[in-house]
Amino acid sequence: MIVFHQEQINQAVETLPPQDALESLGTFFKVLTDPTRLKILYALGAGELCVFDLSVSVEASVSSVSHHLALLKQGRLVRSRREGRIVYYALDDDHVGTILRFAREHLGELK
Repeated sequence: MIVFHQEQINQAVETLPPQDALESLGTFFKVLTDPTRLKILYALGAGELCVFDLSVSVEASVSSVSHHLALLKQGRLVRSRREGRIVYYALDDDHVGTILRFAREHLGELK
């Protein structure tokens, strides 16, 4: 095989994360591919909400929102806390909101 730019290839290879990190990143981004999950994340960007309030906010059934929240929690995008019988959800940390904001800026749709 003919290689024209070995130094650039070496630099590119050095920047690649390990395979397990790439798989985690892939899973992370897969979670973000659903519009309802994105709506949930944006709603939580305004503050903590319970599943019932989220279902009204994103116009989806409680069952659907619960399913999406489980995936978002598994993907470390949201966290929960229990207060009596009610579970409240919030963005896992400030990075989640930043990722959403940067994605919108990148796409030129920030309003």
